[in-house]
Amino acid sequence: MYLKQKLQSEFLLTYGEEFIRKPTSSYDFLVIGKISDQLSHLNFFKKYDPKVIICLDGPLPYLLKLRIKQKKYLSIFADARSENLPKRRFKIFPNLKKTIFSKFDFVFTENEIVASQLFQSLVEKHKIKGMGLLQSSIAPLPFLETDAIFSNLKGRPMWAALNIHEREIELVLRAHQQVLKAAFQYCLTISLSNPKLEGILKEHCSKLDLRLSVIEENKTPDEATQVYFSKQPEDNIKFMRLSPVVFYGNTFAVLDQQEDPLIAASLCCGILHGPNTSEYSIEYQGLKSVSAALQVRNSSELAAELNKLYSADKAAKMGAAALDFISSGAENTDKIVELVCGYIKQRDLI
Repeated sequence: MYLKQKLQSEFLLTYGEEFIRKPTSSYDFLVIGKISDQLSHLNFFKKYDPKVIICLDGPLPYLLKLRIKQKKYLSIFADARSENLPKRRFKIFPNLKKTIFSKFDFVFTENEIVASQLFQSLVEKHKIKGMGLLQSSIAPLPFLETDAIFSNLKGRPMWAALNIHEREIELVLRAHQQVLKAAFQYCLTISLSNPKLEGILKEHCSKLDLRLSVIEENKTPDEATQVYFSKQPEDNIKFMRLSPVVFYGNTFAVLDQQEDPLIAASLCCGILHGPNTSEYSIEYQGLKSVSAALQVRNSSELAAELNKLYSADKAAKMGAAALDFISSGAENTDKIVELVCGYIKQRDLI
């Protein structure tokens, strides 16, 4: 990476994508890529001059540690977890226990145990502002009540299989075939990771004697249809709003790109998935810890869990647990916003 001119911004916001090109911004907020990647470049802080740095989890890049020690910025560390705390090496020299966390202005920890560990590492108690992990997900937009196609689907017991890979199509359809034996009204809404595979979906439905309809504008769904397919990725949100249970594809093996399960959790959906959750392992782990997500290993297990969740109250409990999990970090998020806004006002940065 080489930047010809120095770009200054009051705030530096980072996200999970790699920073592969020069960012442009006409605002005080400069959004760039993954912070650990950026800080591997020696001239990073010569090119950018943020006034607020918020770090999530860890480990912390070396250059960021140096910058935090300079006390030039408002620095906040959130989601401090036990596995990322430095190990104590010199038991006979207590002062050597002091960690980089003590250099941050404020720290938000995973739980009370981590807070206690940091306090023992000479982090001042007043700096620890909250406990509990922050949660993040895209806030989905509502769809219009006048959307006749999806309005006609309301009332039918449904489940959704989203972002399904070519190698998962038959597995999902066989699970649905088993479910229909016990609940003939059950409806599957499905989207593919590659919509061009519609032909393969049709072949499998024909082979398994499943009635398939493609959702199109100005076409009312047939009540006898057992599988609804949409070519439009934006319809996934509508599927989630109608389905109390969502199965996320690209999770039975290391396949294509996965989708964020927290989106379905924010819509009060129970979540099913395969054994491969590498891309969102922390999110799935958290959802499973509160019984909001279940792992299945094959078509039979998927069908078995769907049969259990056919009962409205069981699906509702799972969805409520998912919603509780997604909103559990709201209080700490509000605290961080409050700290940053107070700092901005104090420094007259706005």
